[in-house]
Amino acid sequence: MSYKSIRWSILLLPTIVIGLWEYIRHDFLLSHISMEMGNWLSPLIVLFVTLTVSRLLFARYEQLQKRLENELAEKAVLQERERIARELHDGIAQTLFLCSVQLDLLEKQQPNLQWSPVRNNLHQIHNYVRHSIATLKEGTQLIPMTWSQQIDELVNEFEKKMGIPVSVQLKIHEDSLTSKEQTELIAITQEALTNIYKHAGQATYVFLHLRPTTHGWRLEIEDDGQGYQEDPFEHTDRFGCKMMRDRAEELGAAFSITHEMGKTKVWIEKGAS
Repeated sequence: MSYKSIRWSILLLPTIVIGLWEYIRHDFLLSHISMEMGNWLSPLIVLFVTLTVSRLLFARYEQLQKRLENELAEKAVLQERERIARELHDGIAQTLFLCSVQLDLLEKQQPNLQWSPVRNNLHQIHNYVRHSIATLKEGTQLIPMTWSQQIDELVNEFEKKMGIPVSVQLKIHEDSLTSKEQTELIAITQEALTNIYKHAGQATYVFLHLRPTTHGWRLEIEDDGQGYQEDPFEHTDRFGCKMMRDRAEELGAAFSITHEMGKTKVWIEKGAS
């Protein structure tokens, strides 16, 4: 039912009800119900039917209104993602390319210096930017994927790249997560898998578990690789961990990274007591 039909139904409902009641009353019930009793029943019947049906109509109207608001919010997010991807491509990616060209010139001018670390760092940054652009553009597709489908795509891409099986358990319905929570959890999951790819050498499995809690939810991502042998937040170059922590803080969620007994666990909990 459209907005227009709902509005007209709400407006015309009392008139239709009273018209039907008066028709039935005068043609079929007049010999059984007195005029005075009929006059008393008329407003009661109109009130009862109007409240009953109007509640259903208003509930449907609120659902449509909420859906429209979500669609507008999603459209705004997609437009922002496209804008950021374009700025990354036109700005940072082009700048990195120019840096690479200048580095080639410097290497030719001073071949005795150790340029490999600089080149490797530049190459790594360039890969990060390219990956970010690709990820942002994936979110602007004409047929958007559901949240669980996006998780599955991240996992499938990781398994193909690393050859490590990922056990996924999503025990919470995505409708119970807000749009912001879904977006941030996707980003956190992607960053956690990227960190496993970079730091968790010799890992044989990854476990991803999202479950409801008493007051919210809890996401756990665990692997058995080498992981972090010390606090990752003590290093200024560990941007991924800081980004995950910042995203968790934006959600009002607790965040932690632990490495015990050969296992690294990242967990984010919303509504922790």
